[in-house]
Amino acid sequence: MATKPVKQAGTAERANGLGPLPRMPTLERILYTPHRCGVIDNRVQWTPVENGRALSPLPQIVWSDGTPWREPNLWALERATSIDVSLSTVDSNMRAMHRFAKWLESSGTGWWEFPPRKADRCLVRFRGHLIDAREAHEIAPNTASQTMASVIQFYRWLHASGLIFPEWPMWREKVFGIHLIDLVGFNRTILVNSTDLAIRNRKAPGERLEDGLLPVSAAHRTAILEFVNENGSEELFLMLSLGFFTGMRLGTL
Repeated sequence: MATKPVKQAGTAERANGLGPLPRMPTLERILYTPHRCGVIDNRVQWTPVENGRALSPLPQIVWSDGTPWREPNLWALERATSIDVSLSTVDSNMRAMHRFAKWLESSGTGWWEFPPRKADRCLVRFRGHLIDAREAHEIAPNTASQTMASVIQFYRWLHASGLIFPEWPMWREKVFGIHLIDLVGFNRTILVNSTDLAIRNRKAPGERLEDGLLPVSAAHRTAILEFVNENGSEELFLMLSLGFFTGMRLGTL
């Protein structure tokens, strides 16, 4: 296998000159060219695979010490070389794994840690981290759901590949049915596998206005009205005043 760096996420220095940033795992995108390993004249040599399909950009995760995280990198390669998975899907999965890798390093957690106490298991703790980030509006609800789904998908592959067999269960499987009615009235049920670690894609609690808009503060409202009064038309000033102090919708105004 031969690789060529294409793009690297992250930076090692602060722009304000305060010294280097803490190193974190990076998500790199490489040009992957299939090679075959062989022994020629008692020497191990790598030769390009004839008619082999190059992959670019293939996402790969590198730990902060410069070593690759081999397991998800192999998972990405296997998925990218399959006929039913696009590179964009692989990239989305690996961005989720990159978020997971950053949490693993920052929390000092091993990706193989599944102790007897459920609350201490790495996946349970990471799920809690994602939910906290969602509640704090640091990530979108769909980001939390998709990230957890990708991580679970990766661990399913690990188990199926014989790369991990924890003594304690990684999660509890759940099966639920989705009822569908087609155009001619036939009713059918699709069984879907899920886990107790899945995160529902729901909005963070709290009142939200239409299209996710948030109200301006009283100070900003005053500044807007003063600016329009000095620089805009009288009609616009009156419309904004009505909107701010009565709550009228745009169509009513």
